[in-house]
Amino acid sequence: MFSHEQIGWIISDIFRTELVKQRQDTFAFFDAPQELNLSEIPQAVRIAATQQVGLFFGFEPTEFVNLSDLTEQAYRIYRQNKFVQLATSGSTGIPKQCLHTEKMMEIEGLCVGKHFQHAKRFITLTPRQHLYGLSFAVFFSSLFKISCQSLAPIPVQPWFSLLRFGDVMAGFPLFWEYFLKAGNTFPKGVTAVTSTGPCPKGLFDRLKQAGAEQVIELYGASETGGIGVRYSEEDPFQINDFWDVTADGSKIHREGIEGWLPFPDQVQFVPPRGIFPLKRMDRVVQVAGVNVSLKHVEDVLQQHPAVKVCRVRLMRPNEGKRLKAFIVLNLGYSEQNLPDIRTNLSKYLSSHELPRSFTFGESLPVNEMGKDSDW
Repeated sequence: MFSHEQIGWIISDIFRTELVKQRQDTFAFFDAPQELNLSEIPQAVRIAATQQVGLFFGFEPTEFVNLSDLTEQAYRIYRQNKFVQLATSGSTGIPKQCLHTEKMMEIEGLCVGKHFQHAKRFITLTPRQHLYGLSFAVFFSSLFKISCQSLAPIPVQPWFSLLRFGDVMAGFPLFWEYFLKAGNTFPKGVTAVTSTGPCPKGLFDRLKQAGAEQVIELYGASETGGIGVRYSEEDPFQINDFWDVTADGSKIHREGIEGWLPFPDQVQFVPPRGIFPLKRMDRVVQVAGVNVSLKHVEDVLQQHPAVKVCRVRLMRPNEGKRLKAFIVLNLGYSEQNLPDIRTNLSKYLSSHELPRSFTFGESLPVNEMGKDSDW
């Protein structure tokens, strides 16, 4: 399914994503030139990105002098293995790799892509190593012979002149919110698609008022692939045909994934194949073998008068094996209040629940798709 060119796209996006992480600058993704020069990429970025390429395509890259060499290696391995491994976001722990075979991707592409088979062009706003960007840039475009263009999700671009009749524009909730706040409208005949996170109430109607011919929401996860599709926020998602569903709607199964799976979120089942996602599953991680609720730690931390809002997550393997916290402070407080915050936490949390490192900022960190980001 993946062409040599498409694998090159994915590898370039992986390197750009690592630039974002290393520089802690979202716009580093878009600042990078179309043709990346390895000699101009910091060594730490090159090492991290090469590791991610190896994980994605399931091989150990050998020494290479340019991205064309790395692309050739990845293409050869992909044609042999016929699978890729998508990484979860790691919002509730360490990211994990989720295997998607070529057969799974083809079945999903034909099923979900049929909703867009009459498009004249796809516009995707997410990196192409992620499930959502991959779907439009590879699955749908390859199977239905539709061109795809990857553009930066910057709301202040001249979108009305960039878009044209027959475009399907694949964005995400945070982008669409700012797209509308910037006063953008759609030319005639453009379909707006949203995914990667819950769609805010009223967003469907506001996108249509801005001129979208139709609005479509996709629901899924890296672990599962696409699960459902809907055309109205009042309607339930209709579960894609390649999923089997238990009679009570509590679990799903598809070929290529072992066993029956719960939905990624708590859902309301609407027989025979409809679901309304209600809320995220409880975020529970293991710290030194003990289950810890991240939400509970956040709730306790936020009770302190200095804390306006916060996020807690596991450290990355290179950072340690405990929790870390990101704090946005209320007016009148500073980082000098940290000792008092620590003392207060120790009264209510166990040693496993206590964050070991703290970062302060003016707003919670989010990635290019508006999801919680690492720090």
